[in-house]
Amino acid sequence: MTPLPQPSSKAVWALALVTLALIILPVISLGIRVPFDRLGEIFSNEDTRDLLRITLASAVCATAVAMVLGVPLALWLQHLKRGARLARLLVLLPLALPPVVAGLALSAFIGRRGLAAPLLDLLGWQFAFAFPGVVAAHVFIALPFVVITLDAALRQLDSEITSSAAAVGITPARTVCQIILPAVAPSLVSAAGLAFARSLGEFGTTLTFAGSMPGTTRTMPLGIYLAREVDPEVAYGLSAILIGLAVLILAATALPACFSRRAPAQKARATDTIDVARLRELTRPAGGGSNVEVDGVRFPANTLTALIGPNGAGKTTLVGRIAGRLRGASVTVGDRLVDSADTRPVPAYQRGVVLLTQNPGLPPTVTAASAITMVTRDPQRTAELLAAAGLAELADVPVPALSGGQAAQVSLVRALAARPAVLILDEPLAAIDVDAAAQWRHVIHAARHDRTTVLITHNALDVLALADCVAVMERGRVRTFRRASEELEAPATRFAARLVGTNLLTGTAGEGGTFVCAFGTIRGLNLSPYPAGTSLRATFPPGALTLEGRGAQSGHGTVFKARVQSVSMLPSGEASVTLRQQTHDTEEAQEYALFTLVDQETAIRASVSPGTVLSCALDAAQVRVAVS
Repeated sequence: MTPLPQPSSKAVWALALVTLALIILPVISLGIRVPFDRLGEIFSNEDTRDLLRITLASAVCATAVAMVLGVPLALWLQHLKRGARLARLLVLLPLALPPVVAGLALSAFIGRRGLAAPLLDLLGWQFAFAFPGVVAAHVFIALPFVVITLDAALRQLDSEITSSAAAVGITPARTVCQIILPAVAPSLVSAAGLAFARSLGEFGTTLTFAGSMPGTTRTMPLGIYLAREVDPEVAYGLSAILIGLAVLILAATALPACFSRRAPAQKARATDTIDVARLRELTRPAGGGSNVEVDGVRFPANTLTALIGPNGAGKTTLVGRIAGRLRGASVTVGDRLVDSADTRPVPAYQRGVVLLTQNPGLPPTVTAASAITMVTRDPQRTAELLAAAGLAELADVPVPALSGGQAAQVSLVRALAARPAVLILDEPLAAIDVDAAAQWRHVIHAARHDRTTVLITHNALDVLALADCVAVMERGRVRTFRRASEELEAPATRFAARLVGTNLLTGTAGEGGTFVCAFGTIRGLNLSPYPAGTSLRATFPPGALTLEGRGAQSGHGTVFKARVQSVSMLPSGEASVTLRQQTHDTEEAQEYALFTLVDQETAIRASVSPGTVLSCALDAAQVRVAVS
């Protein structure tokens, strides 16, 4: 495919200048004709003051109503899954209608003989040819500007911010008032400014629906239109006043956005050692942990379960269902059914389940301490939590000024501050430095029996040092769930085996006590308890596999051929060698891989390099066999 030619900078500049001229030159031309010597006279005229009064009053009222109606609509659009595009198109409809048609539409709905006329008469409300009609016309035209501006801002907001707020128990109303609206405050101001400016210039819809009654419905645009026929200089003077008002409003609304773009000052902040005992005391849930069951898989209370599996295995989906972010499963927390196909799901903020992902999800407009106080509602307890976590120096730091590791630690404190009965951690230490991660592992280990903890990890250290149980996921389901010691001794999947540093081969028991697998027939294993045809898995450490070179035909244990897939040098000076079967005849065979460690001398002697076929000797004494 031929790439599209990029426009030259000269062409871009030329088109930009032409476009700018199309915007500015008409305004400049109008300014040339403004009778500046008569502006004082025009401005002080009683008719002008009436026009200004009605124009400003209607613009203020219309802007207020548009904001009150537009903000909830923009928030609602964020939750639409189906029909969102149609809803956004409908919001734009008033902008697509000709002004006269928009006025007729309002007349047909809330006019004196409109669809809603009986109800309006009952309430004693009158819109057509009255000041409320001016406001209604302006709201109809200005509302899309509010919704579009806020919708764009809300779609830019990280969804993890609101999801994590719900996880730590913050209600939707508090989330909107304390997190969402402050985060989009510059856009709120811009939306109000655009609505106000659009209201100032509204003409056709107002004329059609509310008429042009002096002192009641006649606004500045209507006055300018009439003055143009009688005294063009007055029309130009009124135009200058209206343009000045619009420019002032737009300039005022742009100021908050300018200030919000200033990045908070960053400076080095020292963190202290974590007081594990104190932090555990401050975050221990009163009632302990709860059993969690999702689609028949039960996570026992007051234990730490490591959830492992390859990318795409479904780990995030599983914990998302437990936490209430996703539906599609039967979920029980404690004795309470929180989700199923036949019941209304319990909202995430009411489940007592905190899900912390790699994204801290902290509110962007507050300090670290304020983010935690949203959960604790007690500044004193917040200070104690930060001190116990060694993060007291970060209390007054704005969230955007936190480093990735600092934000991850603050989010951990925030999650623990909720005292959850169930805590789900999705690789929470990935962004934290080695020393701090070691301390947080100590915290997690010490508190693992205080609550039910599910830890998604790709780190073997977490499985070895923290986990009581291990759940292994594969292809969207939990393949095995058992004690960590059992999983470490005999991993259930090749991924689990590689994670904990063990080789795994699956195969069947053959005739004469042989083990038939993708690498061929392995002899010398104790398979007497298993009849021929039994599906088996064999596990063995990397040290049980020895490379004997290209020509070797015998050695201790059994010898089979394998092809070197990759060689990686380790800091210790050893080489990690990944091996695959000699031929890739089947799709299933391509999934098998073994690895071993060799020193430099062995690597040179055996001519270890990618693509080389070598003889590999397996020490049968180090192989453990179990039914697959």
